[in-house]
Amino acid sequence: MAQQLDAGITTSLLGKPYMDETLPFAAGTMGHLGSTASAHLMGNCDTLLIIGSNDPWTEFYPKPGAARAVQVDIDGRKVGNRYPVEVGLVGDAAETLAGLAVLLNGADRQPGGQPDGQQQAEARKQWRADVEEQVRSWRALSEERSRVPAKPVNPELVVRELSGRLPRNAQVSVDVGSCVYWYARQLTLPPGVPAHLSGTLASMGCSVPYGIAAKLARPDRPVVALAGDGAMQMAGIAELVTVAHRWRQWSDPRFVVCVFNNRDLAEVTWEQRETESEPRFPDSQEIPDFPYAGYAELLGLTGIRVDAPEQLAGAWDRAFAAERPVVIEVLTDPDVPLLPPFPAGAEKLDGMRSALSEEGESGEGAAALLYTYAGQEESRS
Repeated sequence: MAQQLDAGITTSLLGKPYMDETLPFAAGTMGHLGSTASAHLMGNCDTLLIIGSNDPWTEFYPKPGAARAVQVDIDGRKVGNRYPVEVGLVGDAAETLAGLAVLLNGADRQPGGQPDGQQQAEARKQWRADVEEQVRSWRALSEERSRVPAKPVNPELVVRELSGRLPRNAQVSVDVGSCVYWYARQLTLPPGVPAHLSGTLASMGCSVPYGIAAKLARPDRPVVALAGDGAMQMAGIAELVTVAHRWRQWSDPRFVVCVFNNRDLAEVTWEQRETESEPRFPDSQEIPDFPYAGYAELLGLTGIRVDAPEQLAGAWDRAFAAERPVVIEVLTDPDVPLLPPFPAGAEKLDGMRSALSEEGESGEGAAALLYTYAGQEESRS
């Protein structure tokens, strides 16, 4: 359908596994944790086709009235829930799109039977070219950001090194927290690889239980679970006992838990800076340090500790070659900003900078990284 319409595609967070993000017009995930390409797509389109999505990031939709919208959803209660819709189509997405595609075969004709002018056809081609340029720019920016030096490891690079190494029959689970941003922005899922996360409830501690459930369903497929240290201390540490108890029953024993150990509830820290212009509050944000890799070894699993970026590639390779479950503990930098894509991101900068200025020396690293990230985005806008 995107080919028929010369359209670009963006997905909700939960829709990410269902889109081939290697397509030149696939702009990635939308919203606060999305890509600059998706922000451009949603901010400049004149027509919006919403398919089976109830994505709540309404500030990243087109401004009301800027785009004409059609929504397809099997649940009629969701039609028009997030954006003003002119036409709501209630039904199964696949069947509805098949019927709509037939009608779009005549989309090159205006009402009344007059042929669409060459000017409109050229405008659509130019729009597609603009979208593809934004996608190329985003891909370059996401790689550039993953290479930004951090203390000790940039969490974006952790997931970027996973891309290309993820087995094509893998199953992925993602916890709640800053790791969701790096998953959304840096991981390209091979076709057919499912990814499960608590996208509507935002319940921390879900990744290891979700991974275990995935193994119960398909014990012949490897699992990768991405989790922050806050989530691991809520549920993941205890659930590793279950993994240690069960893994010998799995025909493919690979169960890789990657822990982003930054000793901070980083998503909440950055959310406070962004939405309230308030500095980090250590009494509620600091996470006790814990030897995740060492604990895995105590359970009879394999533990790998990474404290330098050059160790990441080898850690992932070793984990996927292991004959038992693996915990990769990566010491990541909590100061890497969770900056939303521009233009919404630009509107957040003053509040974030004000909050960081109140943190004194402890906020200098985060302020420097925020300045770097904002400058990268501005240079590509």
